[in-house]
Amino acid sequence: MEAIDDNVHFFHFSVSSSETIPTLFCSDIHLDSINCRREILKEHFDEIKRNNGLIFIFGDLFDVMASYGDKRLQREYVDPMFIQKGRTYLDLVREYAIEFLKPYAKNIAFISKGNHETTIEKYHNTDIIRGIIYVLNLDPEVNIQMGEYSGWLNMRFQCDTKSNSMNIHYHHGFGGNAKRSKGMLDVQLEVMKYPDADILVRGHTHQKWYDPSTTRIRMNRNGKVYKDKCRYIQSGSYIDGIGKGKGGWAIQKNFMPTDIGGWYVNFTPVKARGSMRIDLGVHETNVDTF
Repeated sequence: MEAIDDNVHFFHFSVSSSETIPTLFCSDIHLDSINCRREILKEHFDEIKRNNGLIFIFGDLFDVMASYGDKRLQREYVDPMFIQKGRTYLDLVREYAIEFLKPYAKNIAFISKGNHETTIEKYHNTDIIRGIIYVLNLDPEVNIQMGEYSGWLNMRFQCDTKSNSMNIHYHHGFGGNAKRSKGMLDVQLEVMKYPDADILVRGHTHQKWYDPSTTRIRMNRNGKVYKDKCRYIQSGSYIDGIGKGKGGWAIQKNFMPTDIGGWYVNFTPVKARGSMRIDLGVHETNVDTF
């Protein structure tokens, strides 16, 4: 793992042909929310740990809406474990997150910021993501990289003398719930905006879908015309704001119910015809119940 810039990170893999690197792409965990489905999150993290894979978290690991003066605060939605006499709310949230993530720290490759973290940074002058990464990285076997709200990942695979890579552009996300389109109208605009991306990853809206259909016609510097793909991964959330539909902010806004979780993304380098391609497998995380 190599940080080229604050929002550009390279990940290097030395592999054998057809060896799969399993990963989990997720966002909008809202770990400290009383509505966070932590049991489902743990199942998905455990799956990656069993397979010796990597976890990438693209913003809103935290909810953190119960700080003093936060106009979004609704006491009934604050987990009681974070309200203790003589202790500060943000410290309790930070300590809980560190203990929750410790069993998976060796598998966590990357955590970037979402709007919930940047709001805390703006109004409370504390970088909660940087703080937990610092503590987890005190273990010499842990090397979690910190991203920004938007940036690039490059996945580089070396197999004997052959190599290849994939560019991933991440952005925590933007816009609203988009009941009808679910944000799918953004795909073509985003693909045009980031022409060097093989994969686009977005979060924020709590919608969950995957679009592998965008094909581009390209020409290399030698005049060879070819086609390539840009895959769009919209990560879901681990917070259930709808529940049984009784009430709450999501119900009052008449938001659509959404699926829980992120996406398993498997990278498999394959040597063929004197070169190496990267086969990509994108699979929905399993959710047995809502």
